[in-house]
Amino acid sequence: MKWCIWVLICFVWIVAYATAEEIKVKCLAQLPEGTTVELVGLRSYGAGDPQRTRDKSGPWWGPDGTQLTTPPDERFDSCSWSDSYLFVITIEGKDDCICKAVGPWDSDLTVQPTRERDKGQGFVDKNLRRFTLRFGDQKSADIRLGLATSDWRVVERWQLSERSTPYNHFFVSSEQVIMRCPEQKGTDIIAEVTQTITDQATRLVVFDREGNQYESYGDEGGKSGSLVRYIHYFRNLSKDAIDHLEFQAKPYEYWITFRNVSLQMGQKTQVEVDIKKPGSLLVGEAIPDLGSIKIDLPADQTKDKMILVCFFDMNQRPSRNCLWQLSKRAPELKAKDVVVVAVQASKVNEETLNEWMKKNNIQFPVGMIQSDVEKTKFAWGVRSLPWLILTDKEHTVRAEGFSLAEMDDKIKEINDAEE
Repeated sequence: MKWCIWVLICFVWIVAYATAEEIKVKCLAQLPEGTTVELVGLRSYGAGDPQRTRDKSGPWWGPDGTQLTTPPDERFDSCSWSDSYLFVITIEGKDDCICKAVGPWDSDLTVQPTRERDKGQGFVDKNLRRFTLRFGDQKSADIRLGLATSDWRVVERWQLSERSTPYNHFFVSSEQVIMRCPEQKGTDIIAEVTQTITDQATRLVVFDREGNQYESYGDEGGKSGSLVRYIHYFRNLSKDAIDHLEFQAKPYEYWITFRNVSLQMGQKTQVEVDIKKPGSLLVGEAIPDLGSIKIDLPADQTKDKMILVCFFDMNQRPSRNCLWQLSKRAPELKAKDVVVVAVQASKVNEETLNEWMKKNNIQFPVGMIQSDVEKTKFAWGVRSLPWLILTDKEHTVRAEGFSLAEMDDKIKEINDAEE
């Protein structure tokens, strides 16, 4: 009898252990180069959460809704947004990779390392990163992360002059980056960089006259259209010691999506992990619903035809140029059974948009996002403007994020695959 009981206990333990390992695997992204990213857990981050106090952060739970017995991050801080959540991930295999989180209202949020003194029991030796995202009133969400693992590329090298001041000198680059001359604020150096580079990880690095390297800390300082302004701080550094500054960048080689993550403790979900390369967030999936976009596009016009969707902003020159070129080629594309559709990706006056279309003789349907702009762009995987998406005749996405120069090759690839 005792032997049977021991067998039963061992069987239950093995099943429980296997189940735990299964959950862990489903929350773990294994990249081809050996780097792993695991979504450890999350908690409510709003200051109005009744379960948190000044000395208590509130409960943590795993991606599947199971409560965590040990918080991975022991800080008690919060933010003013009531629908915010604090997430913690671990990155193993490559400590110097850069990660950013993308959500419906947060399109470029750098994932910050957890301070050593704030790591929870059992997480001291882990490379923890934390970030916040807002998701509104919903029970689960998809968490998307961009990961840059390659070496930094020097975009621009700026030499300081003794006569340079923040009021008379701006440093420019051929890649649409402008830096306001750094200034001394007490014992710190502050530099402001305005850039259009939003689809890559970037940083500003200082080198002193002895060759020592300093990395900044800071955050986004404002955004307008395709322009983003960052404020960089260098602690305990004298401007007189600076030899030069480098603006560096590297691409996000991987996009990781943790699907169906529970936003309520105890609300059980089945989490899935998806890993894709840039330009393939929607590839292989059906084209998203057009419900959030006001556009005149009857179903019979797209039946058995490829669809080319162009997200644009009429207030941006590259977007306007893209639509002009598409308009010139509209008859040719129509002959190839390609339906062209354009979507204005920022809120503008509808009459102004219609007048611009008429003035520029745009011959294909043009719509505009009606509901939350960032949430719609997030659903369509739009990371810059203009943004092209091409489907096959079954309306499955086959290419995205490509240039007009690549369009003919993309169309030919789809036609060849269907023959």
